[in-house]
Amino acid sequence: MNEIMKGMKKSIPIALGYFPVAFSFGVLCVSSGLPLGLATFISLTNLTSSGQFAGVQLILSDSTYLEIAITLLLINFRYFLMSLSLSQKIDEKMNTIERMIISFGITDEVFAMSMTDKKINKLTPSFFAGLALFSYLSWNVGSALGIVFSSILPSIVSKSLGVSLYAMFIGLLVPNMKKSIRLLYVVILTMVVNWVLNQFLSSSLSMLISTLGCALIGMCFISKEDLQ
Repeated sequence: MNEIMKGMKKSIPIALGYFPVAFSFGVLCVSSGLPLGLATFISLTNLTSSGQFAGVQLILSDSTYLEIAITLLLINFRYFLMSLSLSQKIDEKMNTIERMIISFGITDEVFAMSMTDKKINKLTPSFFAGLALFSYLSWNVGSALGIVFSSILPSIVSKSLGVSLYAMFIGLLVPNMKKSIRLLYVVILTMVVNWVLNQFLSSSLSMLISTLGCALIGMCFISKEDLQ
């Protein structure tokens, strides 16, 4: 229980960032004419902000199941890379069932917190459960409240709520970029490559290619000492 509470405490910034974005997701579902409660159901069974927003847009555009499946696979492919990276930091005693359960809670922000916080040496099942659970609850509560209050808030307010998630992720990344000029170069390169590819490819495919390519470059030039 002590490890779970530590994980929940670490996830407070993530939960605060998730809430307004999830709220706007709930508002989007209702304003798009989707059935009430669908936003909460989607959030309960999925934990990927970009994937959920993209999924709703695909549903509204009458995309086929195959198109939805392929698009979301590409958008969420980064979680495979995150899982591989996290596998080097988790407790060796963690069994397969525990790994499968906590893998559901891997998000961009949970991954960033787990990998960049120097106080986190080993990811135990209990600690990661607390870290992911609090974030998961915040996301679902936000979605539910977005449905409830969708008819009250002006649309400009609900749309602006999504900015907080990007601000939070930048806040997690910037301190590490200040420590390593090489990491800063890789981040800038990723942004440039992604922007260029976006001119010719879909956003999901360009994100996948830029992430994979620049991550490989980062592996060659960034050492552990750069992040300490």
